[in-house]
Amino acid sequence: MKTSQLIAISSFFTSLTFLGAQLALYVGPVPITFQTFFVILSGLIGGARIGLVSQLLYLILGLFGLPVFAGFRGGLTVFMGPTAGYLFSFPIASAAAGLIFHPSKNKIMLQGLLACIISEILVYGVGVPWIIYWLSNFGGIYIFDAFSSAILMGALIFLPGDALKIILILYLLNRKDIQHLIIRIRAS
Repeated sequence: MKTSQLIAISSFFTSLTFLGAQLALYVGPVPITFQTFFVILSGLIGGARIGLVSQLLYLILGLFGLPVFAGFRGGLTVFMGPTAGYLFSFPIASAAAGLIFHPSKNKIMLQGLLACIISEILVYGVGVPWIIYWLSNFGGIYIFDAFSSAILMGALIFLPGDALKIILILYLLNRKDIQHLIIRIRAS
């Protein structure tokens, strides 16, 4: 793939992740957003490299202060807040989805489901420990209470929405036009 194509496709997924961040429902220190939908989709459609680059670009833009995160926020303070762990997991989760999913093989739905589940586990695996740390050090909550609060506010509350996102992703992966798009992007 040419560098210009890599940048263009990655930038497209960066933009989608930004838009997904603005579809937010504030229910606690970590809002429910549509970001992970595009994080996972960037890896599934573009492969590991595009997924990784698109999400790293997203984080870099936010680090430099562009208001790309939920609530049109950006800057270093976001990386010190309760959502930082989730944000740091995005490049890892997207790349993992791209590594797991291979569109040319027969079991597209099974691979897609596996990629989505592992990507979500990675997001929670980085996000929840960070929110435990954040709550116990900056939220004034004892570690045991921080642990139970983080499980509730940082994982359980997201499960129904994440299940719906996975269903929507699997629907898209089952479409022939999307399958052809994935093969074209990954072949270039």
